[in-house]
Parts: sequence; structure tokens; C-alpha cells
Amino acid sequence: MIFDRLLAYTIAVAILTIIPGADTMLVLRNALARGRLAGVATAFGIGSGLFVQATFSGLGLAAVVVKSAELYHAIKLAGAFYLAGLGMWTIVTTWQQRRTIEWHAPAGQERHAFVEGLLSNILNPKVAVFYLAFLPQFIDPRDPVLLTALALTTIHFALSVIWFSFLTIVVASVSNWLRRQSVRRWLNYATGAVLAALGVRMAVS
Repeated sequence: MIFDRLLAYTIAVAILTIIPGADTMLVLRNALARGRLAGVATAFGIGSGLFVQATFSGLGLAAVVVKSAELYHAIKLAGAFYLAGLGMWTIVTTWQQRRTIEWHAPAGQERHAFVEGLLSNILNPKVAVFYLAFLPQFIDPRDPVLLTALALTTIHFALSVIWFSFLTIVVASVSNWLRRQSVRRWLNYATGAVLAALGVRMAVS
């Protein structure tokens, strides 16, 4: 029975992780703009945010967010502005660098990438709602709720880091074509526009 629950949970969060969304766009954006290490750091930031959400759910704080419409919308708008801001920043900085003959990823950006991934996850109230509604299905009432939630989240964390790191490696290494300045610039425009659109969609949904 325990194995069946773990298998069902693993399959569900694997599908959730693979489906493209704001996290995917953020990883691609940082991998393109800052390099492979920044993309991997973003993946770890996103995964770490899952533990924050699981802790909130385990302590019942997510329930407060769900029941308080004002608090839910405040967090949702903060996340929406954050995503939209990242997208617009990507577009603006790429535009400013359009005349640069050769572009190099700035050094020491891994910490910023990690924080961006962390905030992207924490400021998404839909993740909190998902954990609040989803995790209890796989927790036995006799088990310690918080510890079990964090243990299950470890699986989600591992899958997220593996998947987003894989995407980063593919983007960074797929071919020399992606390393061409003009192609990288237009990919930055595309990921920036998608991030901004996701932020707008979150704000109005």
C-alpha cells in the first residue's frame, strides 16, 4: 500500500514538473542569459521553494491563504508582478545589448538565479493550494503530517532538479546554433515575453 501511494505520488508530481510553465520559462531564460550553472542554480531554487510550500501546508498556513481571499490575491499579484518584471527586464536588457559584438554571460550570477527560482515558487499561491489539496491524499492520518509532507516533497524536489537541469544542459549544449548571438537574443526575447505573459495571466486569472 505504501509503495502504491509513493508510485502514484511520484507519477503525479513528475507530470506536474514536466508540463511547461513559469518555472520552465525561468530556467530557460537564465540558462540562455547567464549560462549552464545559472540554469542549474535556478532549478535548485525552484526545488527549494517546494519545501517552503510543503512546510506552509503542513503547518496549515496554506489553508489560511485559501480561506482569505485578500491574502490569496495579494500573494498572487506579488507573484504576477515578479514574473512580469523578470520578463520585461529580460527584454529590456537584451535590447540594450543588441549592438554588442560578442556577448558573455556575467560571472557570479548563480546566487541571483537561485533566489529567482526560489521566489518564483514561493510567490505562486497555486503551488500552496496544490500542496494543500494534493499531499493529504498520500499521508496516513497516523503519520506526522509535517515530516511526511517534507519527505514526499523530497521526491518532488529531486524530480524538479533533475528535469530542469536536463533542460539547462540541452539548451546550453544542443548545438553551436544556440550560441550564436542573434539566435540567443531572439530566444531571450521569446522567454522574456512568455514570462511577462504568464505574469499577466496570473494577475487576471
